[in-house]
Amino acid sequence: MPQLSPLFWVFSSLMIMFLLMSMMVVFYEKMVDFNSVNECKILLMKWCW
Repeated sequence: MPQLSPLFWVFSSLMIMFLLMSMMVVFYEKMVDFNSVNECKILLMKWCW
């Protein structure tokens, strides 16, 4: 197993942090816009029917 360079570890940790931040932002936006999202789903269901 070859030894990985420190640059790789820095890059991977930055990518993980970025993914966590994006997930938190998406989750927060969903929590904030939960009612509007539900209304949109209901409207789409009515429109499809």
